[in-house]
Amino acid sequence: MNRRIQQKNSMNNFVNRFETQMENFWDKNKHEREKLLNEILIYANATPLAFRNEIDQIKFDEDLMPLPVILQALSVDTENWGQFYVDLLDDILKVAKQSNNPNDFLEHLDDFSYIEDDTRPFVQQIVDRLYKELDSEILDIKLASIWTLPGYLENSSIKNKSLILDKLRRHLYHENWKVRVVAFRSLDFSDLLPNGFKLPLKDKLKKLIFGSPTII
Repeated sequence: MNRRIQQKNSMNNFVNRFETQMENFWDKNKHEREKLLNEILIYANATPLAFRNEIDQIKFDEDLMPLPVILQALSVDTENWGQFYVDLLDDILKVAKQSNNPNDFLEHLDDFSYIEDDTRPFVQQIVDRLYKELDSEILDIKLASIWTLPGYLENSSIKNKSLILDKLRRHLYHENWKVRVVAFRSLDFSDLLPNGFKLPLKDKLKKLIFGSPTII
């Protein structure tokens, strides 16, 4: 971490309080992880505006990588933090569209898995946003949306499931072989492929020659 970033983060109360604990989060036992997640949630709820500002400063910090832990912590209180996920999704898509390496940011969509089954209205907003990006001209964003959306389709609160599924299935016939392959993998993983559909031989050969398309 360079000196400028170190100085900036040293003034961040969230970092000062939780950085050391988050560094080895995944090595902790279940009880220790749950304790830390609860402490983060209590901290967030105590001063919501300050918390948002602090996280905004560090959310894409490559050294801290705080989002997986933060999003898991907030997922148990989406009555208060649902909009946080919506705003964060917009930020992720915005910076991804401006980046030479969109997947550096799109990979955080995996951390939204904690709220896929949440039935509050904010999840519909997230789904609608990802649905819109199925038409993105930026390939990485299109692929990330294809890969991510099926995870929400078992959620009873999602109102446009049939439209989403229809559009995902149409990507099985997209002109770009990478789109076809990712659509196949995504729908197959969620058991949502059309009955009897198999990946065409030409796409199997392209996977063999060029490797599987990169997804988040």
